[in-house]
Amino acid sequence: METWLRIVVRLWALPNTLLGVLLGALSFQRPRLEDGIVMFDRGPRGFLWLFGRLSRYSAITFGHAILSVRALEGSLLRHERHHVAQYEVLGPLFLPTYLGLFLVRGYRSHPFELEAAEAARRAGPPGAPA
Repeated sequence: METWLRIVVRLWALPNTLLGVLLGALSFQRPRLEDGIVMFDRGPRGFLWLFGRLSRYSAITFGHAILSVRALEGSLLRHERHHVAQYEVLGPLFLPTYLGLFLVRGYRSHPFELEAAEAARRAGPPGAPA
């Protein structure tokens, strides 16, 4: 992607990324940076401990920040990276759109989740390197 376009999509997703970094900081762990994505995946502490207790999900993405109760690798990483791409398209509209669709369709038939799951499958078998 050209540099200027990369800057534009990062700025478009920035409000969500800032939310993710804030919640990640509340997990009391040092993030790692990979391909421009801030990843908090060093175990369930702070916010991630609470997230793991209150939901049945392993990870959540906000813009260019991925927070996970377990190591981000394989199909989980590919799934969450697809959500990053969705944020790059929808920017600040992602969260209200996601929530609205979640209320109507639920998680299992949520179009964003189905698309991310398909992208993870297309990219390789579960457990394959990302």
